[in-house]
Amino acid sequence: PSRCSLCLEEEESANHLLVHCRWVSSLWDLSLSLMGVSWVQPSNVRDVVVAWKRRMKRCWILGVWNMVPLAIWWATWKERNRRIFEDKALSFQEFKLYFLRLLFSWSSGL
Repeated sequence: PSRCSLCLEEEESANHLLVHCRWVSSLWDLSLSLMGVSWVQPSNVRDVVVAWKRRMKRCWILGVWNMVPLAIWWATWKERNRRIFEDKALSFQEFKLYFLRLLFSWSSGL
């Protein structure tokens, strides 16, 4: 078993990397706080998708809301691969900025 390449603390699994890693958790918290939404963090990726779709019906910025999980997971996967295959790493703040820029870029076409 290998350690998560972002937090270097837990064993890497899909659920850890995409939901529970403290780096990724901060993106979920940031996104939800920017949209004025609170929730109890789901335990796995499948439950995130279900909860997100359920919440989506009541969200005021539907287009951006739809993109948040994908942008979080894309930014996370890109950073994971950057660390593993390129031996480069963004700082925690750079990682959050990368996510926000990505989300802004994707949503600017709405």
